[in-house]
Order: sequence, then structure tokens, then C-alpha cells
Amino acid sequence: MIGHRRAFGPRAALTLALATAACGPAPAPLTVLEHGRPQAPSRGAPRGGTATMPDPSSAGEVSLASLLAFADRHSPLLAVAESTRSRAEAARVAASLVLQQNPELTVAAGPRTGSAGTGLDVTVELMQELEIGGERGARRAAAQRLSELTDAEIEQVRWALRCDVRAAFRRARVEQKRVRLGERTLAFQEEVLRIAERQVAAGETAQLSLRLARAEVAQARQSVVAVRQTFMASRIRLAILSGWPVATPPLPGGAADPVKAPPRLGQLLVESRERLPSLRVGAARVREAQARAALADRERSLRPSVGVRYDREGARSSDDTQHAVMGVVSLPLPAFQTNQGERARARADAVVASAELGAARRLLEGEIAAAHGEVVAAAARVRTYEGEVLPRFEENLGMLRRSFELGEVDLLSLSAGRERFLRIQSDALAAELDYFAAISSLERWVGFEL
Repeated sequence: MIGHRRAFGPRAALTLALATAACGPAPAPLTVLEHGRPQAPSRGAPRGGTATMPDPSSAGEVSLASLLAFADRHSPLLAVAESTRSRAEAARVAASLVLQQNPELTVAAGPRTGSAGTGLDVTVELMQELEIGGERGARRAAAQRLSELTDAEIEQVRWALRCDVRAAFRRARVEQKRVRLGERTLAFQEEVLRIAERQVAAGETAQLSLRLARAEVAQARQSVVAVRQTFMASRIRLAILSGWPVATPPLPGGAADPVKAPPRLGQLLVESRERLPSLRVGAARVREAQARAALADRERSLRPSVGVRYDREGARSSDDTQHAVMGVVSLPLPAFQTNQGERARARADAVVASAELGAARRLLEGEIAAAHGEVVAAAARVRTYEGEVLPRFEENLGMLRRSFELGEVDLLSLSAGRERFLRIQSDALAAELDYFAAISSLERWVGFEL
């Protein structure tokens, strides 16, 4: 029979069903129209679109689509998941056998002793057990359901991997912006230091201003080191997820994801019920458990054994030797064992799997609604910064530098103003990071790319 699959406990199964979105072929992204309603793409599109496979040996930038295509082929996590197909194949091979039991050969020999003398008796019996209750068909159906469940679980891992890669890629893009911000701040502080040096040399300001300017440059340099390390850690995280060589972690590039409001909540709820991978896995697990239950019921059927028996009754004289050939049918008596244990376990697995799927469907709407609200709020925050704050950062630094150079502000006032502008810029990047984290979370719950 098909190997029994260990069932998850209710809490562990619900956590898996709701936390890792996956099932079926990796869903293609929806096209979001202007009015906010997602539209499914045409079927048959290759996974990953038309993205070319990137070359890890090159030092160029890698787009998100290319990195997803690379991860689809080289991710170690996905390789482990795909190796589980060997178990489903083993179950298929076991179920394809016409006869589950080998024939049994019995040979008995011994002397026959009587008043007429001693002779040799020989008995040879060959028996074969047969399945007549449809066990083989049920076994093949269970193997097929196990194969479908395995494929669904593999695609669940694939979808979770794609979500992780997209989230790590978006984080790396934000960290890359932090590096540029830090480098621009360092360049600004170095410009201020040169101005302070000229002013001290001309006797226009005190020596203390020069020391303060040098300290500001040192602080800006260590800040650049810190953000560069954080950016490198994000790139290494991408390499680990995608199977990229960690010695040369990928450098994120390509067009930046636009910040926009998500599709309507109602449309997302409808689409998620059909496309959320974890729900597909849950449905496949129910079908697999039901198939094992049906097989267990079939295996309680009578299994007769048929064969042939040859008897040789020896005598003192060869002329008196008797030979007999008989057909034999043997029937077990199901007095105590009717496969009760396996039938009960299989039915229990089906009940648990059905309950887990129902709970996952009921809890899904709340999770999607919460994630949708986070995306809407984060998008509004980002748009607030994008409209006025971010475009004026360079302009604000330039005004500060000119005011300091003209003597309109002292170095302490310049440092306070620069720190204020830098904090606002950092808050804007934090809002952008929150937005992309919220988008990644929503994508996990709905089961398709936004």
C-alpha cells in the first residue's frame, strides 16, 4: 500500500497553510489596470517571463526577473523540495505491481511405513494470493494523489522562495539607496571641511569649527561603512536564497518597482481563493488522505489464494505408487483482523486535513484584509515623502553649503540643519522599506505577484 504520510498537528498545519503561500505552478503576475482591478495573464506563459538567465561571473546589475529565473534553477531549497518527487515515484512503482505477494511453494517429503514395507511420500504445493477487491486500482489512485500532493508542495516551496527573493531584492534596493544617501552626505561633509579649512586659514572663524568639521567627516565615513555592510548583507541574503555564488553576490538593478495602491480588497479575496498555493496544497492533502482511506477500505477485502497441489503416495512396489494432482483454493477467515487500524488512521487523516483546509479558508480573509490595509497606509506615507521631501534633498544641502560659505550660518547651525534633512530622508527610506515589506506580505497571502 501507499506509504503513510505523517499528518501535521492542527497548529503546525495551520501555520504552514497560512504562513507559506504555495501550490500549483508558480502563479504568473496579475496586470493591475488603472481602476485597480487585477487581470490574469494568458495561460501558457513561461515561468519568469522572458527574463534571460544571468551570468554569476559578470559584475553587472541583475534585474528581479532574471534573479527569479536563476533561483528557479539553482536554489538549494528548491532542489531539496524537488527531490521529494522520488518518493512519489517509488509509490507509483509499488502500486503498479499486478501481484503484491510472491507465490509460495511448499514441499513436503517423508517415509510411509506399513506392514507391506516402507515407501516415500512427496507433496508439492504452489499457491498465489490474489486481490479481488479492487485493491490495485485503489493503490494506483492513491499513488497518483500522492504525486499530485508532492507537486503541489514543491510549487508551494517555489512560491515561498519567489516571495522571499522578491522581498530580499526590494530590501536590497532600499539599502542601496541608503548607501547613496550616506555617500552623498559624506561628500557634503567633505565640502564643508574644505570651506572650514579656508575660513580658518583666512582667520574668518575659530579653530574649533575646523575640529568639528573633521569630526563630522569621520562620523559620515563610519556611517557609510555601516550602510555598505548592511547592503552587502542584503546581497548575500539574495545569493543564499537564489543559489548565487556568495563570493560575488548579485547587485540589484533594473527598473524600480512603482509605489501604488493595491488592487481592491474584494478582488484580491476572490483571486486568492483560486490561486493561493497553500489552499491548493490543502485541497491536494485532503484528496490524498481520502484516497488512502479508500485504499484501506479495499484492503480489508478477502484475498483468496489459488494454486496446485501434487501428491505422491509411495509404496513398496513402484507399481503401487499413487499420484494425485489437485487444484487448491484457500480463503482467509476475517474473524478478527479487517484492517481496522489502517482504516481508522486514514479516515482520521482525511478529517484533520479537511478541518485544516476549512480553517485556512476562514482565516484567509482576515489576513488579506490586514495586509491590504498595511499596503494602503504605507503607500500613502511614501507618496507624502515623494511629493515634496525627496526631490529637494540635494537642493537643501546646496543651500546649507552656500549659507555656511557666505557666513550666514555657523557650523553648528549647518550641522543641525544637515542632520534634520538627513533624518527626514532616512524616514522616507524607512517608509519605502515598510511599503515593500507590506507588498511582499500581501503577495504571500493572495498567492500572486502584484
